[in-house]
Amino acid sequence: MNREEAKKIHKHLLDAAAAFRRAEAAIVDVGDDGRKLFAEPLVTAVFHLRFKLLRLIYKRFPDLEPPPPPATIHSTLRWEDVSLPASVLETDVDRIIFSVMKTRWQKVAMVLYRAIEKVEEGELAAPVDYDVFAARIQALAEADLLDAQGDLQVWDRSEVRLKDRSVN
Repeated sequence: MNREEAKKIHKHLLDAAAAFRRAEAAIVDVGDDGRKLFAEPLVTAVFHLRFKLLRLIYKRFPDLEPPPPPATIHSTLRWEDVSLPASVLETDVDRIIFSVMKTRWQKVAMVLYRAIEKVEEGELAAPVDYDVFAARIQALAEADLLDAQGDLQVWDRSEVRLKDRSVN
């Protein structure tokens, strides 16, 4: 395959990726039965398209790979600026954060998602949003209670994990 052939295939694969995104949106509208029917095969197809087919082209022709989108700061809220509801304590927020943390690296976005799931399940006396949890994670990392890498204000490009207490 030469570069011109790769460019042509690349264009068709990107068109297919756009079609898959439209299909995903349509599947959301068909209800639970449709989602159950289509979810797994569509996820498999998207995986193969993005991580197999496109990777083959990018490996051979790296200049065809688009640059990553620019990093987006999701929150600049600092813990010292947080005002918790009267029925929620700092220790309540910490308990939820530590309950969803692992010893392996996880994207901050995933930790926040899991923390909010716990809030929605009623594990706090009052609602607390993503920004508050993110500010607390940053404070815990700054206090050396969590390991962190990346800019914690950019949730999808930073990671956290539980401290390894065996290395003291």
